[in-house]
Amino acid sequence: MTGCRYLFISSNGDKIIKISQPKNHKYKPIPQLANENVLEVILLYENKDRKPHQLLTVEFDRFRLDSNGNYEETEADRIRAFHNFFAFGMPILLEDVEVDDKPLPIPVAPIVPTDSEKRSLYNYINEKLPNLAVGAPYVVESKIKASREKYEEFKNMAKKSKNRPK
Repeated sequence: MTGCRYLFISSNGDKIIKISQPKNHKYKPIPQLANENVLEVILLYENKDRKPHQLLTVEFDRFRLDSNGNYEETEADRIRAFHNFFAFGMPILLEDVEVDDKPLPIPVAPIVPTDSEKRSLYNYINEKLPNLAVGAPYVVESKIKASREKYEEFKNMAKKSKNRPK
C-alpha cells in the first residue's frame, strides 16, 4: 500500500510544516508561513505494517502564500504545471505533423529545491520518517537529475523546431 505526505518548506529552509492533502485544489492556511515563498514537497512512499517503509518518488512545486497563509491553486497554475506535457508530450507526433511550421514554445524550467531546502528536507526525513532516510537522498537527487535532463531534451526539441527548414 502506498501513502503520501505533503510538506511546505520556507524559502530559507528554516521551517518545515506537514500539511494535509489539499481538497479541491485548496490548501489549509498555514499562518506561520504567511507572505512567504514556499517549496511544496510531496513524498510518495510504500507502507509496511501501516508505517512508511520505502520512498518511491518525490515531487516539488513552488508558490507564494498570501497574508493569511492560504494558497488556492488556480487554473493558470494548473496550465503552467502541464505546459511541458501538452507542448512536448507526443514527440513522435510532433516530428510527423507540421502545422503552420510554428516553432514549439519555450519549455517551463523544472522546480528544484535549493541546497538549504534539501538539507531541511533530509533532516525532517531523518527525524520524522527514519525508515525513508536511507534512500531519500538517492530518490531526491535522481528526481532532480531526471527533471533537468527532461528540460534539456525539451529545450533541444524547441530549438530544432525553430530552426526547421521551411
